[in-house]
Amino acid sequence: MNLNFSTKIAALAALLAPLACEDPPADLDRHCRDLQPGHTCTWAGLKGEVGYNGDGQHRLATLINEPQDLLFLPDGSAWFTDFNNFLIRRILPDGTVETMVGMADPIFPGDGPFTGIPPGGAPGDEWMLNHPTNLLLTPDGGVLVVAWHNHKLLRVDPTSGFVQLVCGGGAGFAGDGELASPQTLFRQLQDATYDDAGNLYIVDQQNGRVRMLAADGMVSTIAGDGTIGTLGDGGPALEAQFSWARGSNPNPSGGILFHEGKLYIADTEAATIRALDLSTGVIDRLAGTGEPGDSGDDGPALEARLRGPRDLEIGPDGDLYFADTDNGKVRAIDLEAGIIRTVVGTGALGLDEAEGQPALETTLRRPFGIAFDPEGDLYVMDSLNSRIVKVAL
Repeated sequence: MNLNFSTKIAALAALLAPLACEDPPADLDRHCRDLQPGHTCTWAGLKGEVGYNGDGQHRLATLINEPQDLLFLPDGSAWFTDFNNFLIRRILPDGTVETMVGMADPIFPGDGPFTGIPPGGAPGDEWMLNHPTNLLLTPDGGVLVVAWHNHKLLRVDPTSGFVQLVCGGGAGFAGDGELASPQTLFRQLQDATYDDAGNLYIVDQQNGRVRMLAADGMVSTIAGDGTIGTLGDGGPALEAQFSWARGSNPNPSGGILFHEGKLYIADTEAATIRALDLSTGVIDRLAGTGEPGDSGDDGPALEARLRGPRDLEIGPDGDLYFADTDNGKVRAIDLEAGIIRTVVGTGALGLDEAEGQPALETTLRRPFGIAFDPEGDLYVMDSLNSRIVKVAL
């Protein structure tokens, strides 16, 4: 990096970085510490503020910018995608925030180190990202980063922060029937999930397909014919259509989760959730009528209206939870009874002043992601409020 470029970066960082808060607000800490079941608190982020103010501070004194996903690791840390700061960061057990992947001063997005991506990888602090969306724990204990706008999958060593390219070489569609490599092409891959055998399933958003990176390294398409639409329910998944956002600057769109032999897929623009039976290859609608809206709680999920569903998780009760993003809610489906309910959110988009409120009285603003901690509590990426909300279950 030349000196002039470094000087410009430092100057821009100084202009953009707001004043840091030295200590976490005591009242917010108290609300999370003494949180009653069914109530919420701001767990990370400066409530109502957006930006970047560096590392080394408490999670409640750290500015973040549209978080998308959260992953709890066995070492007690919690990693999250700081989407619009172009960073992967972690929250240590003492509450301190540390950047693991991305430049220390996120001024603009990039794709790997300035000098290009070395074959063997590079340290995380040398690696630039462009809108990372999702995180998974790999079968060998690494952290898999779904680098949405980089069109790549990356693996991070959780101890050293060293980053290696798994596959992806830029925007396009290529690599089916071949081993994963830099020549494998995706177009804004948005989410991914592992099955019990170590196969990885990927939402290839702008290619309109679900693709599989098998445990042996082979890449293939298992669902989607590449066209935008809603057809295919009740038939072969390879003949189905998906409605994920496309265009020059779409929102991250889609979600996927493996559970007990099925892939659950959020078909965001179609306002539905679909289920793909991996034993038969048949896809069908699980929730949503296909008409966007907000209705149907405490009734059949197939008769409910959703608006922009995205991230999916299985809760400690065995129900399927999902971010009903554009309704400002998190909802859950009892997979045995097929009944849907709202878990968090009012249906209005906004930000409440109060903390410690009942979950159904807590206002969210386009939540893109959800996660559960080892104790079974729910965390909501309240994305456009640039905070992470904890929900005691």
